[in-house]
Amino acid sequence: MSFKHLFACFVLSILLLVSCRRNVDLPETIDAYYVKYQIQYLETKAGDIPTRILPGHMDTYYTKYFILSRIEGFFNQFSLIQIANLRHRKVTTLLNFFGNKVFYIGGIGELPAAIIEPDHISYKYTGETKVIGGLNSEQITVDTGEEQFNIYSTKDFNVRRPNITTPFRSIDDPLSEFRIQLSLLKMNLTCAEFESKTIESKILTIPQDYRPVSRDNMEEIINSLFTKQ
Repeated sequence: MSFKHLFACFVLSILLLVSCRRNVDLPETIDAYYVKYQIQYLETKAGDIPTRILPGHMDTYYTKYFILSRIEGFFNQFSLIQIANLRHRKVTTLLNFFGNKVFYIGGIGELPAAIIEPDHISYKYTGETKVIGGLNSEQITVDTGEEQFNIYSTKDFNVRRPNITTPFRSIDDPLSEFRIQLSLLKMNLTCAEFESKTIESKILTIPQDYRPVSRDNMEEIINSLFTKQ
């Protein structure tokens, strides 16, 4: 192959790369449904840590192609963020603990790091309804084989794969109240506020000062948060 042909191929490759990068680039701002979930801890301790000192709410932003959930505390020295890419069905977990900033990108359909999934889950829609945080909600009884509890979904707003970061992935409507377990931490999350917002798309990207780790390493770090050592 001549030099001219090699150069032409090189230029074409660069143009294709730039074109692809432009296609996946996000606009500066994105429309989102914002839900503030109030956190109720189901046990007084998670491992060695009293749950009364832990953050009291979770912020979640539902957009057309992404869902971001964020828990922060300890004077901004702690944050746990999950960014779900709804097109690729992948969830990225980002953890900042006193300046130790790490991230893990999950596989297709994989739950976020340290989220515990029961071996068995079945659902029954009871027909009972109530308003939760301004959202008209329908009750669903969950049976794991070991326990039963109620969660609630809503049709007041619509996104695809709204529960991709939870064990309740097969439920098509967003959840207004649900239970979830992160490592040793058992929580019940209830919608306290709901509104439409415009957000900066940069919050849906991985900051440059975060370093990648494996799933095992991420879960090891998260598990260590609940010990005094």
